[in-house]
Amino acid sequence: MNNVVKALLLSVAMGAAVFALAGTADASHTKVDVVAPSQLTVGDSVDIQAVLHAAHGGEAVAGATVTFYMDGSFGGIDGEVMLGQAITDENGIAALNYQPRASGEHQLRVEYLTPGASETEETTWSHTVTGATGQLYMSSAGVQIPGLNVWLLIAVVASVWVILLSVAVRVVAIANAGSGATGGR
Repeated sequence: MNNVVKALLLSVAMGAAVFALAGTADASHTKVDVVAPSQLTVGDSVDIQAVLHAAHGGEAVAGATVTFYMDGSFGGIDGEVMLGQAITDENGIAALNYQPRASGEHQLRVEYLTPGASETEETTWSHTVTGATGQLYMSSAGVQIPGLNVWLLIAVVASVWVILLSVAVRVVAIANAGSGATGGR
């Protein structure tokens, strides 16, 4: 009986070891390369390519959905911003035209879903942006209409006031002329 208990305990221990070592099957069968310069300048436009190919064999993965994200801030609220989305072509390439708006160290998150997969996978691409330390775009106050300057606007407003004043003078003249005609009876 002692040998039976030892054999049973040994088989339970081996089974537990097999399950502990196996874990879950979460192996990625896709390799992603992000092709873009690591040094960028504020305001320059650059194409970022995510190239997907099979981890074993290196065949291009066509038809995968690739989404590009980056941390951002707007109106005091910080969060992740989706920069764009693309589908890989027959060469496994998904491209995004990117224009950095702020200098510093940045990280772009590339999320992809290969055909037939149920869960997305991701990778990151780090890059440095140099250039302007201030805001890239500065808005100006007022309405900007080409060819319309301040003096033209003053002339138009003055013309309207002259017309209104002449109408008011004629109305007063007509009112005075009418009161003189009825006052003689």
